[in-house]
Order: sequence, then C-alpha cells, then structure tokens
Amino acid sequence: MLTALHLAWHIRYRLDKYDRMFCDVRSTFWFDVILWPLLLLKPDNLIHPKFSEGFWSKGRAQAEREQDRLAANPPPCSAMIRYVPEHDEAGQCNSEFVFNAEGVEAIMAKRLAELPADQHGRYPGILNWLRRRDTSRPDPADVPAVWNGLFHNVAVGMLNRQLGQVKCGDCAVIVPWDEIVLDSTGLNMKISGWSYTVWQCPQKHKLLTKDAFHFHLRSAA
Repeated sequence: MLTALHLAWHIRYRLDKYDRMFCDVRSTFWFDVILWPLLLLKPDNLIHPKFSEGFWSKGRAQAEREQDRLAANPPPCSAMIRYVPEHDEAGQCNSEFVFNAEGVEAIMAKRLAELPADQHGRYPGILNWLRRRDTSRPDPADVPAVWNGLFHNVAVGMLNRQLGQVKCGDCAVIVPWDEIVLDSTGLNMKISGWSYTVWQCPQKHKLLTKDAFHFHLRSAA
C-alpha cells in the first residue's frame, strides 16, 4: 500500500506531461506494486522510482520537452544558418550546410501555405525562429540539434535548388555545386529495400541522403 501511494505521489508531482505521455508509467507502476520486494534489492529505486521508456518512444519525452522550450524561447538566429546533420535516413553523416535564413524562410512559408496540416506541427516554431533573425550577426547560427530531423527536408529542398554552401567533413573542404555528384543506390539490389538519392562529394563521401522509394521483390511461385 505504501509503495502504491509513494509511486502515485511521484507520478503526480515529479513527472511532467512529457514523462507521463512517453514513459511506460502504468506498467512500471503495477510492476513495482506487485513485485515491491524486488525494490529492496535496489533501495534507491524505491526512493526515486524510475519509469522506463518504451522502445519506440525512447528519448521522445526529452525531445518534445526541448521542442516546446525552443518554440517558447527561440535561440538567436543570424542572416545565415548552419545545419550539421549527424544522421540522415541512411545512417551517419559528416557534412555541414550553410544556408541563407531568408531563403529558407521563403521555402518553409510556401510549404506551410501549401500543406495546412504542417501548420499544427513543429515547422511554425522553426519559421518563427528564422523570422526573428538578427542580420547584423556575422557568424551563422546553428540549427538546434533537436530540429535536425525536421530540417532534413529543408536541406534536401535547398540542395535541389543548389542554394547555400556544402562542406564535406571527410575532405574538410567546401564542395562547389558543379562537383557535387548525385547518385541513386538500391536500384540494382536483388532483395527488397529502399532506393536512395545520395548527394556526394567528388571523392564519393556522402553529404546527404533522401529516400526515393521502397521496393519489394517477390519470387515467382
């Protein structure tokens, strides 16, 4: 009984809405109540209960918390912005993109006008950040890491328009637009999988990847 009351108090007063939404609160509560003697093996877990995150929601609570914080208090923005994706749809990245904030704002505003559903997502917060830019700041402003996934499509749009500056991290050089290689992978695969559009430097180092389509090959009966 005391264990249940303590857990209920902790859930009510120590967890925020993000924890309650994305952590496995209900299962952890009943597991600890029913098997409370196991908590004696780790007294700290009895005093400070730990609520696990589900496999598909791992890290979501912190990410959503940070997203809302950025929307309420955007960081400084400059005339130029720097996007450094650590991962994309096909794995790790080692590249850097510098874009004109005004150009990105125009593209994003058009996207939101054409896709009303996105107006209720996270893009309006990014658009607000761009509109608050200080053009007197000399250095590019870094895109917050929590926006990296959202900014992937923005970067793809800028690449398709050949706007901005692209740096290959492996070569440590800025790659001229006429030297960027556009490649498609997966087209010759003999098994099911994804086909990707890949932007590469002349040395074949990946700059960014965008999925093109998914295909499934089925053998004849």
